[in-house]
Amino acid sequence: MDKGKSGGTGLETHVASTLAYVGGWVSGLIFLLIEKENRVVRFHAMQSIIVFGVAHILIVILSSFGSFFTLGAWGGALMPVSIVFTVLWSLLLAFSIVLWILLMVRTYHKQQVLVPLAGDLAFWMLDKFGMQAPERDAMAFQGLGESLPRRDERPRHARFEDSAAGRAVGSVAVIVWSIVLFVVFNFFADYIAFYYNSTEGGISQLLRYPILTAELSRVLPIFNAALGVSVLGHLIVLAWNRFVVHEAVQVVIHAMGLVVALVFLKVFPFDYSELPIAALVTTLPTVTLIIIVLTAVGNLVETIVHLVRFVTGFSVR
Repeated sequence: MDKGKSGGTGLETHVASTLAYVGGWVSGLIFLLIEKENRVVRFHAMQSIIVFGVAHILIVILSSFGSFFTLGAWGGALMPVSIVFTVLWSLLLAFSIVLWILLMVRTYHKQQVLVPLAGDLAFWMLDKFGMQAPERDAMAFQGLGESLPRRDERPRHARFEDSAAGRAVGSVAVIVWSIVLFVVFNFFADYIAFYYNSTEGGISQLLRYPILTAELSRVLPIFNAALGVSVLGHLIVLAWNRFVVHEAVQVVIHAMGLVVALVFLKVFPFDYSELPIAALVTTLPTVTLIIIVLTAVGNLVETIVHLVRFVTGFSVR
């Protein structure tokens, strides 16, 4: 066999490795079976099986749940839940496509890419099945990004945010805030109100005008789910404080935030008609609507930004 060529196909190593990604886990399985000698090709084939096989399974599961909750038997009551699963599998599909393209491009240009977790699992599975794996140090692994800035080259104001300490502090703050929101909206919703000091007969009273209606119950399941995802995600960040983990968590959290904002927009569980100030009765519905729309747009932008940072943020460990 010529040096730099695949023993199973006769193709050059980088070409065979690229083809292992072309058909996702299917082509990965094919190249894993036909490649008997080239360790590098086998590694890429196994990594392709793990990355896109798991992605495929998750997409099928999430889309199935989304379809299940749209069944007529639910009478449309679980439509918000269906939206959540639809958004999740759509984001996962988009990420898989981006990752698929990047893996093929970088591999074809002879740049070895080790996908976090999946790459480590590929080495483990090759060893488990008695297949010789390439030497990790000899592979000269690179990240998916072309040239990520070094830590000391980043803007000074961004260093703390991207550091392990910064991510930990941010995660703790978000967890605490999520718990506060859960308690307030689920047990003290009546206290989310407009407070007005009224004086009558020399006696001052602080009057409370709740602004949330009974329709809040339609929003709470999605809202609570988003808070739960936020807490769980940031606990994962605290347990495994890595940049790519943080960005992945942010993608999911902001996607859930977008869903919550859209549900609030559709249900609009606010009522200002009983407020004692006529100007507020007129203006607050519009102001609230604008805030919800801006929140939805903000979450959409943040989802895209963190998705891009996640995809380009793979780095050699």
